[in-house]
Amino acid sequence: MTPLAADTCHEMERILKEDLEHAAVSSAMVTVEEDGRIVINEIVLRLEDGRMVTLMPLGVPAEAAVDLRLDIYDDRLPGGHGWREATVDDDYAEELADATRVWHPEPDTVEEARL
Repeated sequence: MTPLAADTCHEMERILKEDLEHAAVSSAMVTVEEDGRIVINEIVLRLEDGRMVTLMPLGVPAEAAVDLRLDIYDDRLPGGHGWREATVDDDYAEELADATRVWHPEPDTVEEARL
């Protein structure tokens, strides 16, 4: 790899930042563990020019699978705000309630529910 001058590095950082800020999530593989921890198995971004990129920790081969945790910026933390690990209980409470709600049909739809 050819060494880059400092001003070139800064310009490339600006270009890459812009690319990533305008990228869209193309696909994501997510696992929710029994304790409610959210694990990102893979996230693929599509850049505006159509190229696809993914995030990998430094020093890990591209073909290795590496799990990431989902963090969330929370302004409800005691003492102000900050980053913390996201959980289903804390950050997806409504969705969790919907997913675990037991459906009971209205009396007039019991017969329809049996069909």
